[in-house]
Amino acid sequence: MKTIKQIIGITMFFFFLLAPQHTEAQFWKKVAETAEKAAEKTVLKKTEEKVSKKTSKTIDDTVDGKPKSKKKKKNRKKKKGAVISSDNEDGKTISETKNMEPSFAAYSKFDFVAGENIIAFEDFSQDEIGDLPARWNSSSSAEVVTLNNEEGRFIQIGTGTGSYVPEFIEEFPENFTLEYDVVFDFDVSKYAYKRDLHIVFSDVENPGYELQKGTPGTNGFSFAIRGGISGGGKVDIQKYCADRKLNLRSDKQISQLNKDNSGRGQKMHVSIWKQKQRMRVYIDDKKVFDIPRAFEKNTVVKNLKFFSETTPENTFYYIGNVRYAVGKPDMRNKLITEGKLITYGITFDTGKSAVKSESYGTIKKIANVLSENPTVKVLIIGHTDADGDETSNKKLSEKRAASVKVVLVNEFGIDASRLETEGKGENDPIAKENTLEAKAKNRRVELKKI
Repeated sequence: MKTIKQIIGITMFFFFLLAPQHTEAQFWKKVAETAEKAAEKTVLKKTEEKVSKKTSKTIDDTVDGKPKSKKKKKNRKKKKGAVISSDNEDGKTISETKNMEPSFAAYSKFDFVAGENIIAFEDFSQDEIGDLPARWNSSSSAEVVTLNNEEGRFIQIGTGTGSYVPEFIEEFPENFTLEYDVVFDFDVSKYAYKRDLHIVFSDVENPGYELQKGTPGTNGFSFAIRGGISGGGKVDIQKYCADRKLNLRSDKQISQLNKDNSGRGQKMHVSIWKQKQRMRVYIDDKKVFDIPRAFEKNTVVKNLKFFSETTPENTFYYIGNVRYAVGKPDMRNKLITEGKLITYGITFDTGKSAVKSESYGTIKKIANVLSENPTVKVLIIGHTDADGDETSNKKLSEKRAASVKVVLVNEFGIDASRLETEGKGENDPIAKENTLEAKAKNRRVELKKI
């Protein structure tokens, strides 16, 4: 490079030494004009880059509710596979891999909508680490644990055969929804005789009477996750009824249990939606089963239980964030006729303002109502429970309301001028008891017609 510069310099020296004066003047004029144009392009480019960065940052900050801090990239090699169970001063934990949640766009066909009223909620925050959950009945070993790769607490369902009954869920109307998170700590590509986790809805009066059975009595329905079989794993459903000719069984493989995706430590979000005889089951962003006659007419569901069958020792499933809601949401009537809609289908991680992807079905229905009523304007109000600092909760609720507006505008094309936002934090509770269910009811999003 230095040699080239030297050659150019010598050439220019002889050029100016031998060239006429007017030629030199024209040359410098051209140089000045070229330099000026280059400077203008540089300034314009830098300005565009600054504007682009500022715009991107504003969008990110609005969605996430806070500026994104810059983190240095670390050159780490990720360990593949193994999830290690260990004890520490906080209790039992598992690690190492954390599954990346799918993007919001992945849920575009996700039509699940949570029930209108929360009846039961369980995050095990009121139980001691290492204890059997106080509100559960079990025929086998179970204890509350924390996981290194997930927030909150979970119930660890142990090796062998056993039932786990959430005794706080007692009401089973025609329409209800059940959601829960499942984490598993085994390699699905490795064969095992049994690695099954069922959720069973049955007509049995006393679930304790058949705690060692995975079948749902005379009439019922079960959904199972099966890991470590041929091809990696699968999910299946079974319908039971008095007329055995009407029994039904179906299964399919899912990507989370594919043998090429060992998935150890991976979390799956299960959503189950009952509407009279119909039962729909979702895993993360996909509907995996839709059974129009999962129950025969006049079947009365009286209880539910989790049922586990695992043959290898030290093989566990972990269940957390159990949410049970009843009622069929009537968003159009609530918002347009009554002027107020309360929804529990728009959810956020603890202490965060970004809308969780599984809220897509609920927000899509709200967007449809607004699109069909283009003159309606609404106030979006965020609410939190009373845990934590009151001032922080107020700010968090404001950011959550703003995030909902961003999704309605950016994802569904609702005019921003039709949407206003407000955050009330913990100051307008629906329920005042200090229970998990009361806190879950207070964590909500409201839409008011204005």
